[in-house]
Amino acid sequence: MKKRTVLSRLIAPPLCLAMLVTALSGCVPAGTNESTPPSAGLTDSPEFTAAPGPAGQAEYIAAPYTAGSEMPTEYVEPVFYQNDGGPTVSVTYVGVIQQDGKYFKDSDNDQELDPFEDWRLPTEERVADLLGKMTQDQRIGLLLNALNCSPGTLKAEDVYNADGIVNMGILIDMVTKESNLTFEDRRAARDQVFAASNLTDSYVRSGVIRKDTDTETGALFNNALNLMVEWTAVSKGEVNIPFMLISNPMLTGYPQAIGFGAAAAGDGNYDAIQRFAELDAAIWDAKGIHQMYGPQIDLISDPRWSRNNTTYTEIPEDMAGIADALVRGYQHGTDGAQAGDVALIMKHFPGDGAAENGFESHFGMGQWRVYATPGSLEKYQLVGFQAAIDAGLAGIMPGYSRPAADERSAPQSYRGTAIEPEEIGNAFNRTILQTLLVEAMGFDGFINTDSGVITGGPQYGAEDMAEADRFALVINAGCDAIGDSYAVPLDYSGVTEAVTSGKVTGEAFDRATTNRMTNWMDMGMFDNPYRDPAESKKVGEDNAGALASMKEEINHKSVVLIKNHGNVLPLSDTSKKVYLGSYTEKGSNDANVASWTAAIEGAGYTIVGKADEADIAILDVVPRALANGDMYLHELGLIEGKEIEQVDKDTQEKTGEMVEVTTIQDVDKIANVADAVHANGGIVIASINITSPWILTNLEPYCDVLLGSFATSAQARMDVLTGAYKPTGKLPVTMVSCEAVIAVDNNNICASPNDVPGYDKDQYIDAAVLAQSPSGSYAYQDADGSLYVSGFGLRLGD
Repeated sequence: MKKRTVLSRLIAPPLCLAMLVTALSGCVPAGTNESTPPSAGLTDSPEFTAAPGPAGQAEYIAAPYTAGSEMPTEYVEPVFYQNDGGPTVSVTYVGVIQQDGKYFKDSDNDQELDPFEDWRLPTEERVADLLGKMTQDQRIGLLLNALNCSPGTLKAEDVYNADGIVNMGILIDMVTKESNLTFEDRRAARDQVFAASNLTDSYVRSGVIRKDTDTETGALFNNALNLMVEWTAVSKGEVNIPFMLISNPMLTGYPQAIGFGAAAAGDGNYDAIQRFAELDAAIWDAKGIHQMYGPQIDLISDPRWSRNNTTYTEIPEDMAGIADALVRGYQHGTDGAQAGDVALIMKHFPGDGAAENGFESHFGMGQWRVYATPGSLEKYQLVGFQAAIDAGLAGIMPGYSRPAADERSAPQSYRGTAIEPEEIGNAFNRTILQTLLVEAMGFDGFINTDSGVITGGPQYGAEDMAEADRFALVINAGCDAIGDSYAVPLDYSGVTEAVTSGKVTGEAFDRATTNRMTNWMDMGMFDNPYRDPAESKKVGEDNAGALASMKEEINHKSVVLIKNHGNVLPLSDTSKKVYLGSYTEKGSNDANVASWTAAIEGAGYTIVGKADEADIAILDVVPRALANGDMYLHELGLIEGKEIEQVDKDTQEKTGEMVEVTTIQDVDKIANVADAVHANGGIVIASINITSPWILTNLEPYCDVLLGSFATSAQARMDVLTGAYKPTGKLPVTMVSCEAVIAVDNNNICASPNDVPGYDKDQYIDAAVLAQSPSGSYAYQDADGSLYVSGFGLRLGD
């Protein structure tokens, strides 16, 4: 049985004489001004059956608000009808049908109970009926997601005016399409308020929210979008398609995703990951956010890839366990995404971690995935995706990249099926999406492209096609939803041409729109797209303590004790003086220093300003995070001012131009600080932020203690140092021993294969290369003899 978060107020409306007279004709008499709210937010079924019609005969309850000819500019409160043993039904501008003591939303406002409105029927039957009632323009509109769909504020206090009235203009930009605000202006301001013209002038019915609001603001924004589309449907005489909010993962206050991998590896199970997902799902559901562009489950296999920190691990079995736990948590089980769930759209299939020499696929030099190792696709890259699919994953997002089918790659198969894709981006690649994903792996959900695959982003192998041809190729290959446009209003001309010209096959068009609406229907969107803001606020308040505890737990569990020379931890003598150093790409970081200062002084220690006065040095080391658009082979050493030759943005060919690269400013001062503190008989502690598997030769030898962190809180790390928390985290990635094991030759071939995770690379590296490594291995080895391979981590006392 699934656990559900129910957002409905169990309050019956005041049954005054007028309401009793009109109980079956409407909660508010027809013709009520759209700015006038009804007397209650929820109608409880038992109290609303005072005058039922004969068994089986439908009675019509008019819409609570009249849809005038002008676009509504005032917020109206949705009205909720609670069914016994069934879903809550919510409306604004359409009516409700009462039949057999049950309530049904009259989404096409025809005062008849259609099959798609009958929540008692199977989803398949409802969707088939719905698609037959939609216009072609509406069905075409389902194929696109708006890429920017955000309210104007994060906090509910900004939404209400002095009289407590919701300001619709704060939630949705009410300017018209004739506004002087240009496409470029909107794209530049990614947090721009979503424009109402996207709802009224086009058929967009899904969009990506890019603000982490409080739960009340989220509910109000969701409601504003849905009342607008409901009004639009009524004004046009069409069936109402509710608005689906999507978001990327929101991890404010948590470590980065790779830190979750460290926590799970330390636990030896994925229970904490599932509990996190269940809690996060409750918050998202309260906001009315129903789909996630994520999480990212690309396996880490190339150390230079700039997105390693936003995925979880290099260990396939851990990735499988994490993926399974995330699906079970966000989707509350393994029976697919339903009401109260968050439908996950995991990415970037079939895994962008096997990036050629670590270059990222947003840019041409990173367009290729290279499977140089026989069997690597099945053995490593797809293990997490298969686990997610087996758990009932709702959606998949293919990455931008394309597979290399030339001599760079070895033949690949999956469960006996040969995978021989053409050299074209994943979203266009029928072999990747149909032969591999659907047929070999058994995926039966919907496929959503990454953003910009038609315009504005990479279209590898399809660059020379006309826009309509790219749309057709993507849809025919298997994609059901396309994230593509920031335009206001959205431009549907290309996708419309693709469909109406016959370039999109009828079979593909039916598949795409069926898959889209199946998810809408399964998640209860057609019955109850609205949220009660008061209930949503309460969900946020009631879960505030649990959220704080969860963030603290994951932060603590993410800390990896990598080195504890001489078992100098835990710290216990608070009379010792502490020197605090901050090392980043740009020097000392004030915010990091402030966080560490509070944690150190909170533990009872005194901070001094000079290393030669200190008994303990705590060095916070945060190397420059690798960037997607770096036009040079990424540097994993902790270095300052190193000159590296740039590459062509499309081909990886070296240009002869040099760029100066710094990952840590003043890195040479670390040795001086260490010498000064050691001269006092003291100890040196370093904490390194592992966004990448750094080469540690300029840090580790000078340290008695080394912590691995992942944008982990300073307080959690200090708790490990003092023993207030016994460390459990394990490395989710293998730290690189030296430049030799990741060297790239003049033919752009890496000494260690891009498609094999670090823990398993040694068997594929030439013996002459391994002989150049201080550890004799791909993995870094410290002064105590420990190999920093994924899964390694010390406990206090080890």
